[in-house]
Amino acid sequence: MNLQDIAGKYPEAAVIVEMARAAWNGDIKAARVNFSLSDRLKVELKKLLGKEIKTIFITDSDVRHIKKNHGQGEDRRGQVDVTPEDFALIPLVMNEFDTAQHESTDRMGNKKIMFVKKVNGNVYTASVERGNSQIGVITLWKTKARSGA
Repeated sequence: MNLQDIAGKYPEAAVIVEMARAAWNGDIKAARVNFSLSDRLKVELKKLLGKEIKTIFITDSDVRHIKKNHGQGEDRRGQVDVTPEDFALIPLVMNEFDTAQHESTDRMGNKKIMFVKKVNGNVYTASVERGNSQIGVITLWKTKARSGA
Protein backbone atom coordinates (compact mmCIF):
# COMPACT_ATOMS: atom_id res chain seq x y z
CA MET A 1 0.00 0.00 0.00
CA ASN A 2 1.53 3.34 -1.04
CA LEU A 3 0.97 6.92 0.13
CA GLN A 4 -1.34 7.68 -2.79
CA ASP A 5 -3.59 4.72 -1.91
CA ILE A 6 -3.65 5.68 1.75
CA ALA A 7 -4.26 9.38 1.00
CA GLY A 8 -7.21 8.42 -1.21
CA LYS A 9 -8.82 6.72 1.78
CA TYR A 10 -7.45 9.00 4.52
CA PRO A 11 -6.87 12.53 3.16
CA GLU A 12 -5.22 13.60 6.43
CA ALA A 13 -2.38 11.11 5.81
CA ALA A 14 -0.54 13.48 3.44
CA VAL A 15 -0.76 16.31 5.99
CA ILE A 16 0.63 14.04 8.72
CA VAL A 17 3.54 13.08 6.43
CA GLU A 18 4.29 16.77 5.74
CA MET A 19 4.33 17.43 9.49
CA ALA A 20 6.73 14.50 9.94
CA ARG A 21 9.01 15.68 7.11
CA ALA A 22 9.15 19.12 8.75
CA ALA A 23 10.16 17.52 12.07
CA TRP A 24 12.84 15.42 10.33
CA ASN A 25 14.19 18.67 8.85
CA GLY A 26 14.38 20.31 12.28
CA ASP A 27 11.31 22.54 11.94
CA ILE A 28 9.74 23.18 15.35
CA LYS A 29 6.58 24.89 14.17
CA ALA A 30 3.56 23.96 16.28
CA ALA A 31 1.09 21.77 14.41
CA ARG A 32 -1.77 19.40 15.11
CA VAL A 33 -3.58 17.10 12.70
CA ASN A 34 -6.94 15.56 13.56
CA PHE A 35 -8.16 12.49 11.76
CA SER A 36 -11.47 10.71 11.44
CA LEU A 37 -12.50 7.53 13.17
CA SER A 38 -14.14 4.53 11.53
CA ASP A 39 -17.25 3.10 13.16
CA ARG A 40 -15.20 0.05 14.12
CA LEU A 41 -12.61 2.24 15.87
CA LYS A 42 -15.31 4.22 17.70
CA VAL A 43 -16.82 0.98 19.04
CA GLU A 44 -13.40 -0.35 20.11
CA LEU A 45 -12.45 2.90 21.86
CA LYS A 46 -15.78 2.97 23.71
CA LYS A 47 -15.15 -0.61 24.84
CA LEU A 48 -11.54 0.06 25.91
CA LEU A 49 -11.98 3.55 27.37
CA GLY A 50 -15.57 3.48 28.55
CA LYS A 51 -16.46 6.68 26.73
CA GLU A 52 -17.20 7.96 23.26
CA ILE A 53 -14.26 9.46 21.34
CA LYS A 54 -14.97 11.61 18.28
CA THR A 55 -11.50 12.58 17.14
CA ILE A 56 -7.89 11.51 17.36
CA PHE A 57 -4.97 13.82 16.79
CA ILE A 58 -1.19 13.89 16.50
CA THR A 59 0.94 16.94 17.24
CA ASP A 60 4.36 18.13 16.11
CA SER A 61 5.62 17.31 19.60
CA ASP A 62 4.46 13.70 19.24
CA VAL A 63 6.16 13.49 15.83
CA ARG A 64 9.45 14.76 17.30
CA HIS A 65 9.13 12.22 20.14
CA ILE A 66 8.65 9.40 17.63
CA LYS A 67 11.61 10.63 15.54
CA LYS A 68 13.86 10.84 18.60
CA ASN A 69 12.88 7.45 20.02
CA HIS A 70 12.16 5.40 16.90
CA GLY A 71 13.74 7.24 13.95
CA GLN A 72 17.20 5.72 14.05
CA GLY A 73 19.12 2.82 15.58
CA GLU A 74 15.99 0.71 16.01
CA ASP A 75 17.76 -2.43 14.78
CA ARG A 76 19.31 -2.68 18.29
CA ARG A 77 15.80 -3.33 19.62
CA GLY A 78 14.80 -5.65 16.78
CA GLN A 79 12.73 -2.91 15.18
CA VAL A 80 12.92 -0.89 11.96
CA ASP A 81 13.58 2.87 11.83
CA VAL A 82 10.42 4.93 11.38
CA THR A 83 10.51 7.37 8.44
CA PRO A 84 8.31 10.40 7.73
CA GLU A 85 6.43 8.36 5.12
CA ASP A 86 5.43 5.83 7.79
CA PHE A 87 3.30 8.51 9.43
CA ALA A 88 0.81 8.19 6.55
CA LEU A 89 -0.09 4.80 7.99
CA ILE A 90 -1.31 6.12 11.35
CA PRO A 91 -4.95 6.61 10.27
CA LEU A 92 -4.86 3.15 8.63
CA VAL A 93 -3.34 1.47 11.70
CA MET A 94 -5.92 3.12 13.95
CA ASN A 95 -9.01 2.62 11.79
CA GLU A 96 -8.19 -0.81 10.35
CA PHE A 97 -6.26 -2.31 13.26
CA ASP A 98 -5.55 -6.04 13.52
CA THR A 99 -5.50 -5.87 17.34
CA ALA A 100 -6.19 -3.24 19.97
CA GLN A 101 -5.69 -3.50 23.70
CA HIS A 102 -5.57 -1.43 26.86
CA GLU A 103 -1.89 -1.30 27.78
CA SER A 104 -1.74 0.74 31.00
CA THR A 105 -3.31 3.52 33.05
CA ASP A 106 -1.27 6.29 34.67
CA ARG A 107 -1.82 7.81 38.14
CA MET A 108 -4.07 10.52 36.67
CA GLY A 109 -6.34 7.92 35.05
CA ASN A 110 -5.09 8.40 31.48
CA LYS A 111 -5.38 5.12 29.59
CA LYS A 112 -2.86 4.00 26.98
CA ILE A 113 -4.19 1.89 24.11
CA MET A 114 -1.96 -0.01 21.65
CA PHE A 115 -3.11 -0.60 18.04
CA VAL A 116 -1.27 -3.06 15.80
CA LYS A 117 -1.57 -3.49 12.01
CA LYS A 118 0.50 -5.49 9.51
CA VAL A 119 1.17 -3.46 6.33
CA ASN A 120 3.62 -4.14 3.49
CA GLY A 121 5.65 -6.74 5.41
CA ASN A 122 5.99 -4.59 8.52
CA VAL A 123 4.00 -4.56 11.73
CA TYR A 124 3.12 -1.03 12.87
CA THR A 125 2.22 -0.31 16.47
CA ALA A 126 0.61 3.01 17.38
CA SER A 127 -0.10 4.02 20.92
CA VAL A 128 -2.74 6.54 21.93
CA GLU A 129 -3.50 8.08 25.27
CA ARG A 130 -6.74 9.50 26.58
CA GLY A 131 -6.65 12.69 28.60
CA ASN A 132 -9.47 15.16 29.20
CA SER A 133 -12.05 13.98 26.64
CA GLN A 134 -9.49 13.72 23.88
CA ILE A 135 -7.19 11.09 22.50
CA GLY A 136 -3.78 11.61 20.95
CA VAL A 137 -1.24 9.45 19.16
CA ILE A 138 1.81 9.40 21.40
CA THR A 139 4.11 6.95 19.66
CA LEU A 140 4.62 4.77 16.59
CA TRP A 141 7.10 2.02 15.88
CA LYS A 142 7.54 -0.75 13.36
CA THR A 143 9.00 -4.21 13.22
CA LYS A 144 9.49 -6.67 10.38
CA ALA A 145 6.66 -9.15 10.18
CA ARG A 146 7.71 -12.69 10.97
CA SER A 147 7.25 -15.30 8.28
CA GLY A 148 3.80 -16.79 8.48
CA ALA A 149 2.62 -13.95 10.74
